[in-house]
Amino acid sequence: MPEPTDNLKLPELLIDGRKVDGRTAIARRYRDQLAGLTVQVGNSPSIAESMLIRRAATLATLCERDELRILNGEPIDEHNYRQNAGVLKGILINLGTVKKSRDIRGDDYRTYDSHTQAVLDSD
Repeated sequence: MPEPTDNLKLPELLIDGRKVDGRTAIARRYRDQLAGLTVQVGNSPSIAESMLIRRAATLATLCERDELRILNGEPIDEHNYRQNAGVLKGILINLGTVKKSRDIRGDDYRTYDSHTQAVLDSD
């Protein structure tokens, strides 16, 4: 499955006016999160949506970091993880990228990004 950034040209990654080296694994993952969410909101987010997308990408990256630690048998700050996941959920709902509830009958269509699919396949 191609990554969201394969077809989307992202601008230079600047944080607090500083250029970020986008070649690191975590920077690439952050960019993928940005790209995927940008596509979900229709490829032309407002300034406010862009702010929320950046926060969501950051929180998703932090959650994934903790999930990797869990899978490697390392301890995490569980309270912090739950807080990050809860705030991320709220941002995603505010962006309109997830439903507040979903049909759990089993016939819903799911798509996974490459990270989630790799975690599922690791079992």
